[in-house]
Amino acid sequence: MRVFVTGAGGFLGSAIAKAAANEGHEVLSMHRPTSPLSYADDIAGIIPVPGDLRQDGDWRDHLARAESVIHCAAAASGDLATQLGGTVLATENLLTALPDTLARFVHISSFSVYDFGAPPLMGPLDERTPLERRPLRRDTYTQTKLMQEEMVRAHCRAKVIPLVVIRPGAIYGPGKDWDFGRALRVGPFDLIFAPLSRMRLIHVDDCARAIVAALSAPFDDESIVNIVGSNPPTHWGFHRRGRQGGAPLGWPVPVPYALLRLLGGAAWLTSKTFFNGRAQLPELLDPPRIQARWRPLRYANTRARSSLGWDEGISVANAVTEMLLPRSGT
Repeated sequence: MRVFVTGAGGFLGSAIAKAAANEGHEVLSMHRPTSPLSYADDIAGIIPVPGDLRQDGDWRDHLARAESVIHCAAAASGDLATQLGGTVLATENLLTALPDTLARFVHISSFSVYDFGAPPLMGPLDERTPLERRPLRRDTYTQTKLMQEEMVRAHCRAKVIPLVVIRPGAIYGPGKDWDFGRALRVGPFDLIFAPLSRMRLIHVDDCARAIVAALSAPFDDESIVNIVGSNPPTHWGFHRRGRQGGAPLGWPVPVPYALLRLLGGAAWLTSKTFFNGRAQLPELLDPPRIQARWRPLRYANTRARSSLGWDEGISVANAVTEMLLPRSGT
């Protein structure tokens, strides 16, 4: 199958392109012209497509030849204008250029679109969990990912394009370690917020394999699949593994989730009382974002395992060893 992959120069996008090529697909790997694909010459079946989705370009001609699309491109950081351009405008341009004959559109969304306050404490968060109902209380990334996903779903329904929405958890691997569960460093100490809450980790290569499997899985016209590890570590456990593996981490200091909620509530009340609720709270004291990052929940991957025929191939222990190899010089 000829697959057009956006964001193929990024952390996840490059892993997707490699995984798709290894499965025998012809991969049209779109990347920013300023970021050449270092892996293109090493893997058969990868065709570099330099371009910027925010602008017109030759990428449209390559897209016209595609049989399926994996849309991974998005702005993960930056101010509102940057993320609107890199996520929303880029997606709008991609959708207007899509051929009507696509066999499938695989959209890479995010766990961030969920309302983390909807499930009960220690309850399950899965594909049935409601999306965030008040996006403005969350960060810019969540707001733009919600807009992006809604645009994709509306377009694919209107054009009758089979759609799979993939919502990955916290993608990690070499070069992206999520600070091994640390929330804040204070001198020689690492503050571990909600130490017993599980991280929604998924290794980048396992995530990429699941996404490629979605190209041919027997789904209906529109399906949603969460990608997360089967038994992800707690923040405390991930930090401990990092320290044991030689990561340059400090002494861990636990900060219970209940205390976080208390501090966040006090900050919100202060803002409401003295600033009419308009004070910009730091992320670490903002109640909605505290919920999104540290609320104790259980994460399910049942649908991914049953629908994609997928399972994890990389354990957390092996992943930590892999991530720390460059640091140890081996």
